[in-house]
Amino acid sequence: MAGLTLLLALAAATVLLAPLAERINLPYPVVLLMFGLAVAFIPGMSAPAVNPELILPLVLPPLLFAAARRTSWRQFLDNRRAIGVLAIALVAVTAFAVGVVLHSIVPGLPLIAAIALGAAVAPPDPVAATAVAHKLRLPRRLRTVLEGEGLSNDATSLVLYEVAVASTVTGAFAPWHAGATLAGAVVIGILVGLAIAVATRWLLKKLPAHPAGSALILVMPFAAYVAADAAHGSGVLAVVTIALGLSRYSDHESAQTRLVTGTTWDIVELLVTGAAFAFVGLELRAVADQVSGSVGALIGQALLITAIVVVVRFLWIFPVAALDERILRRRSDRAEPVGWREMTVASWAGMRGVVTLAAVLALPPDFPERERLIFIAFVVIIATMLAQGLTLPLLVKLLGVTASSEEQDAQEQELLQRARDAGARRLQEVRDRGDVEPSVIDEALENADRMWHSMGIADDGADRESLHVRDAGTVNALKEELLEAARDAVVGARAESGADPTVVDRVLRRLDARGTTAA
Repeated sequence: MAGLTLLLALAAATVLLAPLAERINLPYPVVLLMFGLAVAFIPGMSAPAVNPELILPLVLPPLLFAAARRTSWRQFLDNRRAIGVLAIALVAVTAFAVGVVLHSIVPGLPLIAAIALGAAVAPPDPVAATAVAHKLRLPRRLRTVLEGEGLSNDATSLVLYEVAVASTVTGAFAPWHAGATLAGAVVIGILVGLAIAVATRWLLKKLPAHPAGSALILVMPFAAYVAADAAHGSGVLAVVTIALGLSRYSDHESAQTRLVTGTTWDIVELLVTGAAFAFVGLELRAVADQVSGSVGALIGQALLITAIVVVVRFLWIFPVAALDERILRRRSDRAEPVGWREMTVASWAGMRGVVTLAAVLALPPDFPERERLIFIAFVVIIATMLAQGLTLPLLVKLLGVTASSEEQDAQEQELLQRARDAGARRLQEVRDRGDVEPSVIDEALENADRMWHSMGIADDGADRESLHVRDAGTVNALKEELLEAARDAVVGARAESGADPTVVDRVLRRLDARGTTAA
């Protein structure tokens, strides 16, 4: 009961502190982390006992699904090379660099066990990445790369982590087997995610939008993670795949489901993330008390590993990003320039978080130097979250690495105009079929003009006389046809190269909201 009370208190603290973080312009995970550190020094306060086997399947699916909803397949494809060298290559390089250093400074710690910790601390946190990218209004391509890295690197790190842990426990390690395991996990995870996305979409057509459809969307990420894990695939990629596969549809039922689940996932993401980071701060003191040896030496080891994590990212991103930019300039004139300012921001935006927490807590009880490794991982989380999370907004401001609000506004206006044209074409098709009285269609067009005007599109100058036709049912049906055509045009834009999913989703959300009001 005490553990449940503490969890409820952490959830309540998240609700209260998240608006404060918004007001002082800080990522809310940073504020919750500092809250957990403060609570840890209250006499008699201790963190609740957590079953390590339940951490990954309960914590990761909602956070990954919520973050993946904000991106698109097209963004991944357009930036696949940059994402790949960060999500795969950089994770592997960081894991081995940390492993080698840790093996040399901790007597008796096997190298493969040290690499397990390296794999756990290698991936930046996907929630922190997406929160920072959107809050600081980073340029579209930089935002896409950071979000794509945050959603993809967990698969690489967790597979490396599982191989290293298994090799430590069994005493046998085969590099070729590790490579085959990683490749198999990627393929199986994506296939499982696609299969569950198709099945979920079929079920959504059979179920009412709310509450059954909304509940189904909440359950499926957990099902995808567990199913992929049971098939020895990547649960992370399965969740990301199902999120992208279910991302956007234009019909009325999907619009209703999207409105409900969008708000629900925002709430779930806030509560789970806040509680997880507060837990890190709360648990740090208890872990430190369990480690034998000098506390000063332990802190020194943890800070050295933190430095390795940060420095390796800088040493990797600058040359790789420069090479990638040269390749892009040869192939396309539309690519956004990536200079040293953008590289600096990308290098500094490497906060560690929930994945690292879940991985180290899942270490077997008899793992070599388990408490020491957990303490080091917690320090890496805290140091990167505080040092980088607190200073990243200032760094972005000093370097001027922000997207133009005028550009996003122009994209939104273009999408709204595209949606309006699509809706008008749909009503013209209805008029041409002769199924509806012309006066009813005229009233629907008049209502549509008022709707578009309220959404920010200037009136085209048409002076339609109000008809006040009393066939309200038909007018409402025409409105829904118009909105479905408009949503279809906006959803199509989401799959186009260069489209900003943030802008597309903002327009789509406004259209969805119009579908819930009376005509």
